[in-house]
Amino acid sequence: MNKVIIIPVAVLLLILVAFATTDAYRVPTLEVTFVDERPPAVETIEYKVPGLTCRGQSMGFADMIGSIPGIVSLTTYTRRTMAIVEYDPQLITRDEVRALLESPFVHEE
Repeated sequence: MNKVIIIPVAVLLLILVAFATTDAYRVPTLEVTFVDERPPAVETIEYKVPGLTCRGQSMGFADMIGSIPGIVSLTTYTRRTMAIVEYDPQLITRDEVRALLESPFVHEE
């Protein structure tokens, strides 16, 4: 009889702990590197992307920006609707990357 009560309670506690600690761990939805050789100077921009809610949208977004010269890598976190883009400042400016992240594709729902 004790097992009948203990097991569901233990499962419920594990679920609650998982939800409580979800934001403590940043597990990326997608990590893509677009260059074979990493440039010596790489800068990073972290951006909130409202339309980034699933792996499919992350992959579409990666396809969209991956062909742009100067974009080194993309890491997305759909749980936080966030993208982290590494870029080569010799080939593309921070403002150009920001404009790319603010493109209509990103904001479609």
